[in-house]
Amino acid sequence: MNALIVLSSVLAAANAGIIASPYAAGLPYAAGYLPYGYNAAPIAYSGAPVAVAPAPIPAAPVSSQYQAQDEFGNLNYGYANINSAKQEVGNAYGGVTGSYSYVDANGIQQRVDYIADDLGFRVRATNLPVAPEHNINAPVYTGVAPEAVEDTAEVAEAKAKFFEAFEEAKNRDKRSVCISIA
Repeated sequence: MNALIVLSSVLAAANAGIIASPYAAGLPYAAGYLPYGYNAAPIAYSGAPVAVAPAPIPAAPVSSQYQAQDEFGNLNYGYANINSAKQEVGNAYGGVTGSYSYVDANGIQQRVDYIADDLGFRVRATNLPVAPEHNINAPVYTGVAPEAVEDTAEVAEAKAKFFEAFEEAKNRDKRSVCISIA
């Protein structure tokens, strides 16, 4: 009977805008259950609720990847993220076709398309070096060899000393190792 009265008073207080505590009516509770200094008096609700717009959440970078392979050995895989992407298709005979793209250090998106099969590896890309143009005024080989380089006096003297020491070491008597088996 006592709990029914407390429940009705709590509902009446909630309808009146007051948050009531069931402990104010003297309901039993375990010792030490409430924190020290707990105020069991009802708390009056003041003011209307304030409408608050949720903070905008920045869009998370989208990233995805996939892989598929069938029973014949054909494969298909790829990935994509904010900085790069790749897709590749391969067959059971060892041929592969694919492409990838990335953002380089200058912030420019680069793309590479490639094929690898029996004809070799072929690539088409946006970042391949370009050969220089042919200079018509460039020197052309005429069939005449250039003149030999002459040694300086210091180089000629060093070569002479080396060959003198080499010949001396070559003409020394060498020890022979002779093993006789009796």
